[in-house]
Amino acid sequence: MSPTSRPAAGASLSAARRSREVADTVGGPVVDVLVVGLGATGAGAALDAAARGLGVVAVDAHDLAFGTSRWSSKLIHGGLRYLASGQLDVAHESAVERGVLMERTAPHLVRAQPFVLPLTPLVSRGQG
Repeated sequence: MSPTSRPAAGASLSAARRSREVADTVGGPVVDVLVVGLGATGAGAALDAAARGLGVVAVDAHDLAFGTSRWSSKLIHGGLRYLASGQLDVAHESAVERGVLMERTAPHLVRAQPFVLPLTPLVSRGQG
């Protein structure tokens, strides 16, 4: 899809549409940003660039909802699993990076969200 065109409301995603949009993009107008890979980072980079008024083309080997992304919460995360496994240095680095995103890089995209974590028999009170 060219950076200035938009899909029609209700237009379905399909292989034919993807092929048409790729053909329209190749050899089309010059864009400001090309994002390759639409995981959490790529999708965030594409959104941030578009929000700043830049022309963006984003491509991925699969559909946007393919693989990990379709199951993920779309959250900027990473620290809890590192804490659970005792990797305090990685958890700290992750927290620092989230802080940078929230305060400087993308405060318009990233905000704190409350979490409710159930205590199950697999989680001790101390871990909870």
